[in-house]
Amino acid sequence: MAFSKNTIRIAVFDLDGTLYEDTTHFRYYAERLAEKLPADKQPLFWHDYSDMLEGNHPVAVGRVYDAANDRVLEVDPASYRVTKVWNWEGKETGEEDAYTTPVAFDFDSMIAVGDGWWLPAAAAKHHGTGSTFDAYQKTKAYMQTEDFQFTEDPGRRFSLQQLGGQMHLILLTNSQADDVGQLLRTLDLEGVFDEVIPEAAKPARTEAHFSTILKKYEAEPGEVVSIGDNYLNDIVPAENLGMASVLIDPLGKTPVRSETKRITTLRELFPLLRG
Repeated sequence: MAFSKNTIRIAVFDLDGTLYEDTTHFRYYAERLAEKLPADKQPLFWHDYSDMLEGNHPVAVGRVYDAANDRVLEVDPASYRVTKVWNWEGKETGEEDAYTTPVAFDFDSMIAVGDGWWLPAAAAKHHGTGSTFDAYQKTKAYMQTEDFQFTEDPGRRFSLQQLGGQMHLILLTNSQADDVGQLLRTLDLEGVFDEVIPEAAKPARTEAHFSTILKKYEAEPGEVVSIGDNYLNDIVPAENLGMASVLIDPLGKTPVRSETKRITTLRELFPLLRG
């Protein structure tokens, strides 16, 4: 729905890429994924990942990677039906009719490429790495060491607390509970949120979580805003339910429906929401 700060009384935040916007850990993650590949596959992986970062590859944020069939998909955000299919080299295949049912996302065979985590994962999957979860765990562990430093944002806690004086703040994230607790401590955001929902299995269960929140807080969809950097995980389900939505899109290139507000950084959010 159209964004109106006067009606919002619940804000649902993503964590990774939303409450912090650092990206250096994606390189570390890519390195861990590359280590899992045979030596002859590693240069191909890095070539593909570099092309993705430069926008020269069919795998891009906002699309879907069908790892089982090695196809890149464009999906209609309202119906989740496939509207376009590319092969890995970027040639349209015309195989749209092969996808007879709406796409059902998972984290293994049908991957929603919603943010920077999933670009190297798709490249690694294409080149045969198998599961990427161990590399993800290693990256999350690295992010809790002294070797990794988040960019300081001294105003973040204060701004969120101010916002929390006007509305309920809920954190909805795919990260595991232990990781979430450590990240909130590191970011000095402990105690800021009324509710923290880890291991959310977005995007497969995003709408279910939103529906639970609407019921629990006796809220209408127009009274809830979803804020995140992942269009498929955080924004499309909100749009489909008639909620307000704010996409953090630093490059401004992710296609969105007209109702979604697009910003480049978290700092731009607070003037939008504060009364």
